[in-house]
Amino acid sequence: MTAPVSIPGVTEFAFGRLLNPDDEAAAPLSLTAEGHLMVRVRGEMMSRTDALLVCSENLETRPLNRRMQGRAVPDVFRRLVSLEGEGHMVLSREDERFFPLHLHRDLCFFIEHYLWALEATLMWDVGQLPGSRGVREMALVRAAGEGLLALRVPGELVAIKIAGDRPYRVHVAGFIGWVGNVVPRMERDVPYLHCEGEGAVFVSLPSSPGVSSGPATGGAPVAAPAPASAGGRRS
Repeated sequence: MTAPVSIPGVTEFAFGRLLNPDDEAAAPLSLTAEGHLMVRVRGEMMSRTDALLVCSENLETRPLNRRMQGRAVPDVFRRLVSLEGEGHMVLSREDERFFPLHLHRDLCFFIEHYLWALEATLMWDVGQLPGSRGVREMALVRAAGEGLLALRVPGELVAIKIAGDRPYRVHVAGFIGWVGNVVPRMERDVPYLHCEGEGAVFVSLPSSPGVSSGPATGGAPVAAPAPASAGGRRS
């Protein structure tokens, strides 16, 4: 016979599964055991609030002015808000995955709708992916400095190294952003971004066969080396 399973008392159960962060030294961004995003606010934090599960009542929100080239402009940033006060909130991963990342004086660029939270210590502004205006507009957030940010993407987040002699083409459906001196370029009527320079491109791979990381790719690879030209130089 198997031993009977001990059933905890309701108070014991509740206090043994608290979601409230009690560690003052805990990171501003972290993941729960199920992969949801925990955002801790001590002063100011910038975050999205859609997919909100729980939130401290003592946090105040205000619209975040868009910044371009370091200057505030009248337009209001579409998704991020400024959270001020002391408290925390939890954002649902839904059918996607959160990836908190720590910038150590890095310069990064991310497609705007994949960015879910970032510390106020980071410098940031907004622009457009080169060549996307009027074709397939893709808003970019440039983040630089020292601090944490969090991405939420449809599948596994990987990176493709880009070097001077090794450009790549990355399908727009899986393109998340880049770090370093990468120069991505969009061309009309082509579903790939031409990426050259020095650094790494972030790519979201489908989480399982048959699951797309965005618009249907028609079976095309997410990333592939750019083909060599007739003279042997890759383009």
